[in-house]
Amino acid sequence: MIAMEGICMSGAFTDFTGTYEVAGSEGYEEYLKSVGFAPDARKAIPSPGQNLTITQEGDHYTLKTTDPTGTAVVSQFTLGQEYIESPYGDPIKGIARRDGNRIIQQSRNTTAGVDATTILSIDDEGLEIRFQGPNNTTAKRRYKPCT
Repeated sequence: MIAMEGICMSGAFTDFTGTYEVAGSEGYEEYLKSVGFAPDARKAIPSPGQNLTITQEGDHYTLKTTDPTGTAVVSQFTLGQEYIESPYGDPIKGIARRDGNRIIQQSRNTTAGVDATTILSIDDEGLEIRFQGPNNTTAKRRYKPCT
């Protein structure tokens, strides 16, 4: 566990690097259900007050989500290279690519056999993440830079 204690730092919008806080969410819990998250995890994950810190070293990205209790979940990938991770239990196999101001991740929960796409977009106002799951389930989260 890592405690953030409300520390926020913003980064340059040209490279995704920075710390962002959740500003809004649509359909997120339903999306988590569609991709196989357990009920207790679905309630904890979308909590307000989460921070998302993104760091970039060349084509390698680290995304660290920290909730208000200080619990952190880390996801890492290198553009164009297959990755396997288990941030919430089940193994996730995926690949990510960059398209201008977007990072597109295509992944598969290898236990449940569920495919998903996550698209991170950055603009002058912050970060938006769109989620696409099975049966056309979609969600959106908007993040603003921490100040």
